[in-house]
Amino acid sequence: MDHRVALRYARALFQSALKHQKIQEVGDDLQAINGYLAQSGMQQMYFQNPRIPRNKKLETLREAFSKDIQPLTMRLLELLIEKRRENTLHELAGEYQRLQEEHQRIARADITSAVPLEPNEQQALIRKLEQSAGKQIIPTYHVDPRLIGGVKVRMGDYQIDGSARGMLDRLHDQIKLEIERRRTAR
Repeated sequence: MDHRVALRYARALFQSALKHQKIQEVGDDLQAINGYLAQSGMQQMYFQNPRIPRNKKLETLREAFSKDIQPLTMRLLELLIEKRRENTLHELAGEYQRLQEEHQRIARADITSAVPLEPNEQQALIRKLEQSAGKQIIPTYHVDPRLIGGVKVRMGDYQIDGSARGMLDRLHDQIKLEIERRRTAR
């Protein structure tokens, strides 16, 4: 339920930010607020505490953020408090970032290799991914020696497995299927 609520708020906020040409500014606000609340521990202790009256929360947030953030972002915070949806802020910020990146044709890629990739290998791989996806790629690199060699790339629901481990697993599956096919053919 919270995910659907966060997504609904994020979409509405994104549409308003798009209308007012403030997509980046609102996104930056959400990331800064979310980071501050999480880092300071204020999110759990104060912002999400049901015992603290809504008007006190509103007053505190206005004092803390109203001069530094967009009016759209401030209105969102007020609305979350008024509707008792403070607990959706973290997820809402993530959904907003996803919508923003989609709008800006940006994709995040998790790239896993058996050994750390050299900078020139990283650049070549990113260029190929950007050409095939038609989007700017923001990579995150991981090392997993179990891959033996090659790389695995995950972008959202899409996965490319060019690892030696993946090739061996696929070969193993093909051999098993062939053995089974021959057994049943007898």
